[in-house]
Amino acid sequence: MTLLWLSIGPVVLFSASSHIAATDYSDSAHYLKVQLVWIAIGLMISRYITRHPLRQVMRLSGFFLLVCMLLVMTTHIPGVGISVNGATRWLPFGPFLIQPSELMKPFLVMHSAQLFGKWHKLTNRTRLLWLGIFTFGLLLILSQPNLSTTAVCGMTIWLIALAAGLPYRQLLLTASSGLMAAVISISLKSYQRDRIVSFLNPWNDPENNGFQLIQSLLAIGSGGASGAGYGFSEQ
Repeated sequence: MTLLWLSIGPVVLFSASSHIAATDYSDSAHYLKVQLVWIAIGLMISRYITRHPLRQVMRLSGFFLLVCMLLVMTTHIPGVGISVNGATRWLPFGPFLIQPSELMKPFLVMHSAQLFGKWHKLTNRTRLLWLGIFTFGLLLILSQPNLSTTAVCGMTIWLIALAAGLPYRQLLLTASSGLMAAVISISLKSYQRDRIVSFLNPWNDPENNGFQLIQSLLAIGSGGASGAGYGFSEQ
């Protein structure tokens, strides 16, 4: 499955990015080359993980989760975090940009599974400590601002807790708190609200919030069910 996605992804990426890469970098394969570098790094990390006992990897998940949270915190330091389109989510890493909130996800899954798997054995103090750490990490991502990643991470933690059999009362309380935080964020940031309801009429704002949906409709309309052919997309 991993190799299947790694085969399809670069093909789609090159088709979608070759024109703009040729325009911006005079190299139609620029984004493809960058992606291949990250694929190679990912495969090396994957090889390391699969060659070591799961317990060893799980034991380190909490440490790396805290490191990733520290990196997310670093994006809020003026002059360090890189802002793109009004959101400060990236850190410079040589010639590349890294998004620490994305790096958090695998460690969040591993540590949540480990934590909630032995939830009944933990003291209330330990439970509150990690719930506080999770909440702090989500607020750091939300304040970048990055509502979508916050929602994905929050729902991931919640679903793992549900699968681990935590009491429904605690789960409902947590879900209500998360939903309230999302509503407050959407209420305070009009662009988030506009992005959520833009699907109702994307042509009201074709250059911004409705842009991606309109391009998708045009691509499907011009390509039909079978597509226009590799490299012949009009979008």
